[in-house]
Amino acid sequence: MNASELFECNPWWSNPNAIDQDSSVEKWNKSKFKWRPRLGETIQWDIDVIYVLRGPRQVGKTTLSMLKIRELLRSGIMPRAIFYWAFDLAETAEKMTEIIESYLTFSKEITGRRYMFLDEISSVRNWQKGIKHLYDRGRLKGCTILLTGSHSIDLRKATESLARRRGDVNKLKDKLPDKVLLPMKFSEYAESRSEDIARLISDQRLLTRETRHKILSALAEGKLPKELEETDLFVKELTRLYNDYLITGGIPSATNAFVIDGTITRDVYEGYVELLLRDITRWGGNEALMRQVLMRTAETLGSPVSLQNLREDTEISSHHTVSSYLDFLRDSFVVTVIYKLDRNKDLPSYRNGKKIHFEDPFIFHALRSWFTGREPYDEALRYIGRKENLGKLTECVVASHLVRLLFSYSPSAQFDYSTLMFYWQSKKQRELDFVIRQSSRYLPIEVKYQPKINKEDAFGIFDFQKGGKASNGLLLTKDSLALKRSYCEIPVPIFLLLI
Repeated sequence: MNASELFECNPWWSNPNAIDQDSSVEKWNKSKFKWRPRLGETIQWDIDVIYVLRGPRQVGKTTLSMLKIRELLRSGIMPRAIFYWAFDLAETAEKMTEIIESYLTFSKEITGRRYMFLDEISSVRNWQKGIKHLYDRGRLKGCTILLTGSHSIDLRKATESLARRRGDVNKLKDKLPDKVLLPMKFSEYAESRSEDIARLISDQRLLTRETRHKILSALAEGKLPKELEETDLFVKELTRLYNDYLITGGIPSATNAFVIDGTITRDVYEGYVELLLRDITRWGGNEALMRQVLMRTAETLGSPVSLQNLREDTEISSHHTVSSYLDFLRDSFVVTVIYKLDRNKDLPSYRNGKKIHFEDPFIFHALRSWFTGREPYDEALRYIGRKENLGKLTECVVASHLVRLLFSYSPSAQFDYSTLMFYWQSKKQRELDFVIRQSSRYLPIEVKYQPKINKEDAFGIFDFQKGGKASNGLLLTKDSLALKRSYCEIPVPIFLLLI
C-alpha cells in the first residue's frame, strides 16, 4: 500500500486542523446535544495496550475515536503518530495486516508513542490472526491500539484468542482492556440535557460508584437515603426527561434531532436499520426471517416466551433457527434475554420461557417501524401513548440498566448477567419482573410505571420474600417515593439515576 492511500484516510498528517473537517467531528461540533461517554475516561493512552471497544451501531464509537484523535493533536502529539483506518471494506486478515504494516513502516522514524484506531475490525474475518502475527513479531511495541466493532460474539471470541497478547494489561487501573460502549444511560442523558439535573447529580455525588452502591444497599436494607429525598424534589423534571428518553433512547443522533427539531426524521431510523441489515448479511442471515423474529419478539414483549412461541405465525421451520437469530440480536446489542430463576438450584431455568427486552427505546422504535412499514416517529408516539406499552418499554429500560448495575459490581471480561439477573413466578403464577442476585441474598424488583400504586402491585415481591434469602424489595413507580414495611416505592427516573 502506498503512502498516498494512508494520507487520504489520515488528513491531519498534512494539516492537523483537518480533523475538524472529519464528518463525525463536524456533526459533533454542530450538535446541540453533546454527549461525552464516561467510558472514554477509563481508557489509558500512555500504556502499550490493545483495547477492544464493542457496542451497537450508531452509538458513537467512531465519534469517540475521532474526538480522541483531535484531543491528542491538540495536546501536541505528532500528527503522524496517530493512525486511523476503517476496515469496513478490508475482507481478509492479510489485507488488514498489510495496511497496518504499511503504516508502521511509514512511521518508523517516530520515536515516541504511536496511537492506532482500527475501526470496525469485526468486519475482517479472522482479524485476530493478523494482530497476533504483528504482536509476536514485536511490531506493536510503543503503540496504544483501539479496535472497535459492532458484533459482540465475534469480537469476544476473537479477543479470547489474543490471550497474553494484549500488552501491559496489568498496568491498567481497572485491568479491563475490553470496553463496551452502550447507548447513553438515563443518568448520562439527563445530565447532558439539563443543567439542573447535572448539578443535582454532582451535588449528591451520584457520579461516584461508591455513592450509588451505598444508596442501593440502604434501599435493600429498608432505609430511605437522604440523597433520594433531595432528588425527589426534581421528579417532575426527571419525568419529563424520561418521557423524552422513551422516544430517543440513548442514541446521540436521535437525541440531537429531537432536541433541535422536536421530532426524529425517517432517515435517522433508517440509518440504524440499514447498518444492522448489513451486519445480518455478513453474518449469513436472511432479512425476511429476521423481520419475522423481531415482529414476534415485539408482540410478546414483557411476557415469558419459548422458542416455539417465537416461531408461531412465521415461515421459520425450526426453533433452532429462531435461537440462532435471537443469539445474533443479543450479540448485536439489540436485545437482553433473561431466564426464570429456579430457587431450588439458585440458577436460571433454561427450560422455562425466557423474557426478551429491547436494549434501547430508539432501537425498538427503529426496528418496529421497519417490520411494520409505518412512519417511525409517529408510530413511536402512538406506541408509548398506550399505558400497557409504556409499562413494557419501561421494563426494557430497567432491564438494560440493571445489567449495567451488575457489571459495576463485578467488572470482568467474563461478565455474564444471565446468572445474576432473572424473572420469577410464584406457585400462584404471580410474576416478579426482576430478581437480582446479591452476595448472600436476592433483591426483588417490580416495575409498575403508573401514577396510582396499590398493595396488590407488590404481591410478587411479597411472594418472593416468603421463600427467604430476600432483601427489602423495590417497587419502581411513576412518581411515588415512599418507604413501606418490606419494600420501597421509588420513581423509575430516580432509580435510573443510581446506575
